[in-house]
Amino acid sequence: MQSRSTLKTKTNFRASYAAKVAAGEKKQYRYKPKATNRSQYYSILTQDLHRCYISNDVNNIHIHHIFGGSNKANSEKYGFLVPLRADWHDMADYGVHFDRSLDYKLKKLCQDYWLEHYGSREEFVAAFGKWWVD
Repeated sequence: MQSRSTLKTKTNFRASYAAKVAAGEKKQYRYKPKATNRSQYYSILTQDLHRCYISNDVNNIHIHHIFGGSNKANSEKYGFLVPLRADWHDMADYGVHFDRSLDYKLKKLCQDYWLEHYGSREEFVAAFGKWWVD
């Protein structure tokens, strides 16, 4: 159990950090999503973000960032998103988060699109950090 002094110290730290953020000295979050709702997203793979890319179902759709983690903002910027039903996303063993071959197929499609529309492999690596699939 924490003592009251620790709790008071944490509260003071949070307040001082919030003041720095408000003053513009620190950024509050590293990742700031481009869109707050699905209607502002777009995908290079499909026009309909309300229908699963794999099963064509319209129920329980999640938006999957093909290049996640620190590359989420880049995925949103370049349209490297895909709508997936919850089980195809992360609720079953065959979902994209657990099936490496499916994940790599989607990454390959995006990398090929990048080469056709944006630039070279080196520019992709500069933007996303590495080249996933050959």
